[in-house]
Amino acid sequence: MNMKKFNLFCLVILMVFSIVKISKAQVARPASNSGTGMFVLDGKLYDATGNEFIPMGANTAVFWQSEANGMKSFADIKKSGANCVRIISVTSDAVNSWSWQSNYTKQRACVKASVDNRLIPILEFHDVTCGNGYDNDAEGKNLKKCVDYWCTPNLVSLCNEFEKSLIVNVANEWGPITSVWRDSYKKAIIAMRTAGIKNTILIDAGGCGQNPTTILNYGQELLNFDPQQNILFSIHFYGGWMTKEKTKASWQYYVEDNLQLFKTKKLPVIVGEFGWTGAPDNFTLYEPKTIISECNRQGIGWLYWAWNSNPLETYYDIVADYTKGYSTEADLTIQGKYMVQQFKDNAKEAKSFWPTSARLPELELKQTIVLYPNPLTSNILNIDYRNMEQEDIIQIQLKNLFGQTIKDFQVNENMPCQLILAGIAPGTYFVYLKSETKSFARKLVIRN
Repeated sequence: MNMKKFNLFCLVILMVFSIVKISKAQVARPASNSGTGMFVLDGKLYDATGNEFIPMGANTAVFWQSEANGMKSFADIKKSGANCVRIISVTSDAVNSWSWQSNYTKQRACVKASVDNRLIPILEFHDVTCGNGYDNDAEGKNLKKCVDYWCTPNLVSLCNEFEKSLIVNVANEWGPITSVWRDSYKKAIIAMRTAGIKNTILIDAGGCGQNPTTILNYGQELLNFDPQQNILFSIHFYGGWMTKEKTKASWQYYVEDNLQLFKTKKLPVIVGEFGWTGAPDNFTLYEPKTIISECNRQGIGWLYWAWNSNPLETYYDIVADYTKGYSTEADLTIQGKYMVQQFKDNAKEAKSFWPTSARLPELELKQTIVLYPNPLTSNILNIDYRNMEQEDIIQIQLKNLFGQTIKDFQVNENMPCQLILAGIAPGTYFVYLKSETKSFARKLVIRN
């Protein structure tokens, strides 16, 4: 057997073992679930391909800032290494008329921007935060307001269009700590499923999102009640919570104990919000690093508050200046630097974004480097360094047809398998990759 045939044989064997490994990682969609998107099973969340997905990302309060600044946050969040984003929004008839994003068209744009950047989007509505009634609430924060909006033709269409990736967060931090929380969400589940929404439904804990007993006492009942059995729960960590570095007050809960309870009961839960320690409102007296380490240890997803929120509350934010965004580490707050490193170390992109055999370009085994998808219609370009050692590459550049360098990409010890091409005009380009001894050029077409 000559060397060329031997290399080909080894490559085929490697591909076979890779396929076996991937297939073993997948689980079958439950018989109760007739959707095509994400689903829950035995206390875990799975993406559309049946691979476990652990959300790690941030909330982005896009409706508290200009449209331009809000929309650019999605590419920045992807660049940080996160795999998920919670889109803070309001319903179209919300009294928050200052929100540029309070209509279907803008909400769809945010969801699409998430998906285009290969982030799992969670869309929520902030209108009824800390409300207590389903039909009527003393402050007008009735859950039915959000449910009715989800059930409008436009929002059902949005859920259906992005069913593969979109998680539907019914309402932010709504509900009492009694059985009213359970009964109200049963009404919400029936209404939304009847309207044709098959996405994973995310339900915040009662007690302004912070009371774990609502999930512990009623979570399994709600999950069983859902015809799709596709309910995910979210707990928010603020003033009612403490980590064990400190002694909690009698009315507080320990993070470590309750995360363990959720896992023991096989309740599908994520930490939907938590902040950095030392905020002047005293809502975050715990140790946030412990929250992250415990979530990572337990395999529980977490979403930090926030990528960018109120300009007057930058002590919560990842980016130091939301109008500038994120280009380098210098653009991050102290807590932002820590969070971004956690994303890069722990977050795994949803495999539902990976190309399938039907979407892969035709590849010849003799090709050394493959770019996909090509043509490119999103901001993320993938590189497959086939038949070569990645560490050989020392320079990557994007050039136009005139040979002018449009963008240089940083190359370090870990070769990038993805390039961020946000802001590049549609057209034909060449990606140049240089090693110590060779240069490679691959044609790339960028489309809107």
